[in-house]
Amino acid sequence: MTVYVDLVFLTNLAVDGTVLLTTAKVRKLRPGRTRIALSAALGAAYAAAMFLADIPYFYTFGAKVLVSAAMVLTAFGYGGPLRFIRIFGAFYLVNFATLGGVIGLSFLLKQAGSPWAAMSFTQQGGLLLNWQMQLGLFAAAFALSAWLFRSASFSAQSRERLETLIADVTVTVNGESIQCRGLVDTGNRLYDPLSRAPVMVMEASLWREWLPEGWAARLQTEPADQLVAEMGEAFPDGFVLQDRLRLVPYRGVNGNTRLMLAVRPDAVSIALPDCAPHSNRRVLVGLDGGALSSDQTYRAIVHPDLVPAQGSAPAPSQPA
Repeated sequence: MTVYVDLVFLTNLAVDGTVLLTTAKVRKLRPGRTRIALSAALGAAYAAAMFLADIPYFYTFGAKVLVSAAMVLTAFGYGGPLRFIRIFGAFYLVNFATLGGVIGLSFLLKQAGSPWAAMSFTQQGGLLLNWQMQLGLFAAAFALSAWLFRSASFSAQSRERLETLIADVTVTVNGESIQCRGLVDTGNRLYDPLSRAPVMVMEASLWREWLPEGWAARLQTEPADQLVAEMGEAFPDGFVLQDRLRLVPYRGVNGNTRLMLAVRPDAVSIALPDCAPHSNRRVLVGLDGGALSSDQTYRAIVHPDLVPAQGSAPAPSQPA
């Protein structure tokens, strides 16, 4: 078998460089291009050396770990033991995910046949998996694996950040409760112009049993003031929200001022992760006819004034 050492070096140089760049993205690091190039060259030289020098101890587990550590130090520096361990772990995680994806895709695209044909055993009892892949297909599979891993990592990090802003919301009206999860929106500055009470927003579908028939769906396409005008003073019997309805002006995304149907509850309780619930009585709940989150991760937008600052005691509140 003919082995072209220069091709081995260049292939490993590209692979190691991609792994290092993916590790940097996962850990949100910005190493210099020169450091990445030197680190990738170190790994590529180590891979090519096995065809030039027959030194058994040079390819043991300990030697491979030392070379990996040298690559991480060259690319990202030290910065303390905890930082180094995190980057080193991410480096190996990216390696396992991307190269494992390449092997998986190669077997997936392999023509049908007995799986035993691709296996062989060494004299020492070791198992060898024989697989072949063209260079272009290898590059495409490796790039796809790296992209999938990076996308999955960013998605997990984004969801983790989002979870820190998600609160458990409980709205109490006449002794009954409506519960959902809400997103704390620090940019929400909507207040009732008369009482100056903060206005949080909930999906109207959560209030379907409380509203007149069809209102929850019609709020998505029809103005709230039109619905109230249709009812006039002839609200349905048993309509407990009759004296609690408000119309709150707000500015839409196109700059036009609209009216939002809002409800004055008895209390709203907000519970952030690892924090005790905080109850508010001076608040209005605006009703939105659509879906606030496409995957229903949250169904309410919590006003920042309803969340107490860390270390501050809850201030007494009055009804709106």
